[in-house]
Amino acid sequence: MSKNTTKRSLLASVLALVMCVTMLIGTTFAWFTDSASTSVSKIEAGKLDIDVFYANTADGSEGSVWTPLTDETPALSFLRKQADGTLAQDASILWEPNCTYSLPALKIVNNGNLALKYKVLITGIQGDAELNDVIEWTMKLDGDNFVMGSEHSLAAKSGDTVASDILTIQGHMQADAGNHYQGMTIEGVSIKVLAVQDAVESDSYGNEYDKTADGAPQFDTWYDSIAATATVTPAADTVIKDREVAPTVTATVPAGSTTATTLTLIKNKTTAPAGITVAAGQQSVSADVKLVDQNGDKVTAAEGKFFTLSMQLEAYLTVEAFYHHDVALTKAASAAAVSEANDRYYYDAATGVVTFSTDDFSPFTAVIAFSGGNGTKDHPYLIATGEQAMAMEGIKGYFKLVDDVVITDEIFLSGKKSVVIDLNGHFIKLSYADDVKPISGGVFNIGGKCSVTINDSSKEQTGAVIGSDKTYDNKVTCAIRMNSNGNLTINGGHFYGMSDGTSCIYTCGTYASVTINGGVFEVATPFNGIFYVLNHQDTGTQHSKMTVNGGSFKDYNPSVTKVDPDSKKWAGEIVLGNGCTTTSEVIDGVTWYTVSK
Repeated sequence: MSKNTTKRSLLASVLALVMCVTMLIGTTFAWFTDSASTSVSKIEAGKLDIDVFYANTADGSEGSVWTPLTDETPALSFLRKQADGTLAQDASILWEPNCTYSLPALKIVNNGNLALKYKVLITGIQGDAELNDVIEWTMKLDGDNFVMGSEHSLAAKSGDTVASDILTIQGHMQADAGNHYQGMTIEGVSIKVLAVQDAVESDSYGNEYDKTADGAPQFDTWYDSIAATATVTPAADTVIKDREVAPTVTATVPAGSTTATTLTLIKNKTTAPAGITVAAGQQSVSADVKLVDQNGDKVTAAEGKFFTLSMQLEAYLTVEAFYHHDVALTKAASAAAVSEANDRYYYDAATGVVTFSTDDFSPFTAVIAFSGGNGTKDHPYLIATGEQAMAMEGIKGYFKLVDDVVITDEIFLSGKKSVVIDLNGHFIKLSYADDVKPISGGVFNIGGKCSVTINDSSKEQTGAVIGSDKTYDNKVTCAIRMNSNGNLTINGGHFYGMSDGTSCIYTCGTYASVTINGGVFEVATPFNGIFYVLNHQDTGTQHSKMTVNGGSFKDYNPSVTKVDPDSKKWAGEIVLGNGCTTTSEVIDGVTWYTVSK
């Protein structure tokens, strides 16, 4: 074999099974009488439940041994034909142009009492992502070949009878893959099975109550996978969406731009090409996006034509640049302007939609200054400046400090949303200008049914929330201020009240809830001889509660609540969690109280 022959290893990762969906239906009956009664047969939620097995053969033929896939299942390898004609998994396979390798056969079983529809997707691709452009993935089911991401159905379990499909997934390396791909490697490859209920069962009025059930679950739209198919209309533009309601990916294919009769839009997570520079305080997110035709071949636009795509990111990011491979696209003035020329992009911060034009695929990469990631647990927004921290007021999701941050005004977190903040070993500090009078002096001001969780993922536990050191008349400056209906959970971090007579956590409204599971809490000075580390306003805080399950407190015992007897009925309560006790230790003349179970 010549030196020009392309070879590279492809590592197959474990198949990931994602599935557990439940539904609950409640009904209320009423009669115009005070004595009538009746019973109703039990209300039982339908159960969506799939299992996936792999075979010791390529086709799952009769006599195959089926093994369930679990989190502990070793990564599957592709099959190689042995000298005796049998097939065996081989992790050392080197791929080359025109080769085809299959995975062991898979069996998808519906063990639930609801009919379902499912998709099988390729996800998790890492490494040299462009290598995947010359790998054609297909799925064989009942003797027919399907593109990955096509939709299939399984009937509900009936008694001991279960419906199942046996399928084979194979990858084919294009014969014309050139020397450019030699030595490349992709890894992290996973096969993901996604399922939702099918519109089959009937309620009292028919079987259309679940007709909008969508094979694309509500998952992180940038990092996870989609596949959507449409029939091409030769004389008009063809629009492909992953779902009709709130689509996460849309492709517009102009008339005459392709000879394909059917197009499938596919998107997977990938990694940024090596040629993209990501500066300090920035982060890149990349997606492998492509169109494939009815034969599973990648589609490019005809001469002089291009496609327009829109993808849903999170809102209120700062997209510094958008790349196709390692070439930066030109920023357009609007989403409409993107369709005027090839290789343009526009990001709408208010909606979080990035629109771009291209005549070829992939990958595509966004370089983000604020706030990195997309606000999920695995990919949080990154906070490096005070301005970025202040923007938390309008955004929900996960946030992570990547530098020490100073803010010049408190951060108001309100509304029915969830916010998780990882201090990550850094501090966030409130520092007013000399001529500014504090409103409350708290770094975070939480209320209005907003739920906030504060963690510190750093090994040294050096993350901190530091309140203002300015003092004003009513002396209620604090690290965190709780207003009515605010919810706060603290799992770690160091919390400082810095002004004269300050508090650490201060409540000034009703029905506020604080749960402290860990962390260190201290204030600079006492008020009337008492360190009010945890503090409810004397009145107007009824039904508010602070529950302490852990943490260390400087010169303050959370098991002893000091409240004016005359105002006790109007004030909230501070209690230890069930089974918790307080121990004390004097260190350098300071008494520290530690709560533990």
